[in-house]
Amino acid sequence: MPRENGVSRRNVLRSTAAFAGIGGLGGVAAASDGGSFRQLGPADLSDVPTDPETVPAAGVPETSDGIGPGSMLFVTPPGGGEAGCTANFVWTDDSGTTYLGAAGHCFLGSSAAGGTELDEGPELTDVEVRVCVDCQFGGAAALAGGLRGEVVELGDVVYARQRADDGTEVGFDFGLVEVPSAAEDLLDPSMPTWGGPDETGEIDAGDTVVQYGNGVVTGETVATKSRTGTGTGNDGASGSWTAVLPAAPGDSGSAVQVGEPGASGLTGVEAAGILTHVGTNGTAGTNLEKARRMTTEAGLSIEVVLAS
Repeated sequence: MPRENGVSRRNVLRSTAAFAGIGGLGGVAAASDGGSFRQLGPADLSDVPTDPETVPAAGVPETSDGIGPGSMLFVTPPGGGEAGCTANFVWTDDSGTTYLGAAGHCFLGSSAAGGTELDEGPELTDVEVRVCVDCQFGGAAALAGGLRGEVVELGDVVYARQRADDGTEVGFDFGLVEVPSAAEDLLDPSMPTWGGPDETGEIDAGDTVVQYGNGVVTGETVATKSRTGTGTGNDGASGSWTAVLPAAPGDSGSAVQVGEPGASGLTGVEAAGILTHVGTNGTAGTNLEKARRMTTEAGLSIEVVLAS
């Protein structure tokens, strides 16, 4: 249905459909080669109203609860416009401050690399970030005015990086936004549908990987937000991973977990990666250990909050 600003669901779907079908197409080239993956852009929400319409819980399907892995983020950079991304894990530091993880490129302009120190790079405190609690629709459905949920203001972006000095992106993309104390009661560190994380780990070839995101086409509704795939590699040198896992713009920054599939779902669920890039044959992103290492170099000491 066309909107007054000219955005229509059909046009959004047409322009983004090419990003949806990336599963099951053979091997994935090493992320460290720099040419096989492109940065998974946020969904462009410029000039699209994102004020939510509150609806009774009984009138919508069951979805995520609270703020945590899979939450839809609305990011307004200092230059204006609005981008839609997906949060990864809940993190905490030595002082007890709580953060929500994201892709660094969701907070940075295309020309900004971000710094290895907290006082380097662009003025991140000018970036406005909101999170949708119990968001019913993502991707193009939200773009077309289907957003349902409660939007909560988050705090300062305290860290963001999207590439190394030599231009390498995969394995160097991560960001953190502070969760204000007024919103801490809404935090839920578990991933919708898949549960966990019970511990932290990494994505190796052959692992069952799962994700919950808000990508266009891939994450339109609750039924399509939860996805599963197969790990294809872990590169300790670059701090990156690869997998055959469907993703599209709007999934950027989302949490990736691994676990053992069973009759009752996944067991031994591990927080393992941050989804940041997509290629013709799969997806790629930053390892958890690499994310921790980069923020340690910047002066932060963070850990993933486990579901237990």
